[in-house]
Amino acid sequence: MRNLSSKCSFTSKIKRNHVDEDIRGNTAFTISNNILLLSRIKYTSIILPFLFVYFFYSDLLLFKDVPENNFPFILAGIHLNGFILSIVFLFIHNIFRSEKVQHSIWITITIYIYIFSYIMGGALASINSQQLNGNIYAYIIILIGVAAFFPIRPKHFFFILLCTHIIFLIGISHFNDNAEYDFISKQINSTGTAVIAFIINSALYIYRKKDFHNQLVIQNGEQNLHHLFNVNPYPLILISLEDGKIILANDKALDFYSVKKEELDSFDAVLLYSSEEERASIMKQLKTEGFLDNYLVEQKTAVGSKKWVLVNYKLIDYMHSECVLMGVTDITDLKKIEAELEMYATTDMLTGVLNRRKGMEILHNIILKSKIEKAQFVLLFIDINNLKQVNDHYGHPEGDYLVKTVCTIIKSRLDIQDIIFRYGGDEFIIAFMDKHTNHAEKIWTEIVELLKEENAKKWKPYTISVSHGLFYYDSTENISLQEIIDYADREMYKEKALIKSNNPYESSL
Repeated sequence: MRNLSSKCSFTSKIKRNHVDEDIRGNTAFTISNNILLLSRIKYTSIILPFLFVYFFYSDLLLFKDVPENNFPFILAGIHLNGFILSIVFLFIHNIFRSEKVQHSIWITITIYIYIFSYIMGGALASINSQQLNGNIYAYIIILIGVAAFFPIRPKHFFFILLCTHIIFLIGISHFNDNAEYDFISKQINSTGTAVIAFIINSALYIYRKKDFHNQLVIQNGEQNLHHLFNVNPYPLILISLEDGKIILANDKALDFYSVKKEELDSFDAVLLYSSEEERASIMKQLKTEGFLDNYLVEQKTAVGSKKWVLVNYKLIDYMHSECVLMGVTDITDLKKIEAELEMYATTDMLTGVLNRRKGMEILHNIILKSKIEKAQFVLLFIDINNLKQVNDHYGHPEGDYLVKTVCTIIKSRLDIQDIIFRYGGDEFIIAFMDKHTNHAEKIWTEIVELLKEENAKKWKPYTISVSHGLFYYDSTENISLQEIIDYADREMYKEKALIKSNNPYESSL
């Protein structure tokens, strides 16, 4: 009975030790994460006041003549609160630099207040925008930015999101003006963005927490290094600083890079870097700082596949020589999510071509660069004839079919360097890069012929036709992108009027 009691007591002590280690590890991570967030908030608070100066200029001068007189003053008030919050944080930041204060819960509370305030500021700005243009960009941008730049404990971030999102939805519903579908669209888009922001925050927080605990394990010392290599759940590699040869790699690393243990000596460590210049830069920083955390790089495996990873480098002494310890975290899936988010943000979902925002951004940048690097293009403004009548007579699914059919035929005649994007519901813009007008007209004639072939099949009870106008641009002209589009638009309407005069009954289907 006494032996049983002793065994139970010993087991309980082991469990208590493990619990204590977990608590210490979580506490250490919380402190480390708070220090990181405080640092990021500090730099954000330094930058934002300068940005708010421009905001105040926009609020009080650029928007002074808007129909909604209270719009600029509400917006200015929101920006003023953000300005004050940044200044206040800079004043109290020095208090939290003391090691005695690092364990204080007030650091965490301050960080959460800061995050809540800026998300709420974005929500209020977007609610206020409903009076003027109805956009919710401020709220969406700040949601994603805060989630990516200030990863906090997911459950706390969830409650911040919940509170601000409820207020946001109530606010935009108040300014809805009975535009039911517009409100539903904003509700879906903003809620989807909030979910994505929560996923990003959770993923980054979990990755950072796991990475932090990996570093704690590594710091246990050289005597446990081999054991740590075998039990660590992430790929670990030890590389000689002198010649770049791989000294050790755990099983996870061998599996991750598709290398057999007996082939490790012949594995080219250059594959761990995107270039020799990058390797030299990393080694130089390691010699200066001794570490490099969360370095993003695309690596190759022995079989040629590519993976995106976050790498933590640390300069250590091993067997009386300087070595580089690499801790690798696979973020390939996260990069895929990032690519998907980019696609959703820049692509028209119906046709698969670029959306207006991205297309205009690309053309605007081309025109800016053309002042330095000579450039030319032909811009075509395209309008699908009778889309409204098709929607009214046959329903919106048929209208969507019409748009997709026209877009598919147009894309089939474009070169890879040409640009096409959806400018509006039935309007598209094409930019034929480094081409002249005669080339654009030739391609347009081919597109019209393909549309005639589609009509000849008589699959649909309506005629598919389009109108176009064009403008030739070269870098010697002093003209804005909007002026180019307006000119091509006017040319398009001339053709549309001509089509209607020649076919007076076409618009009636």
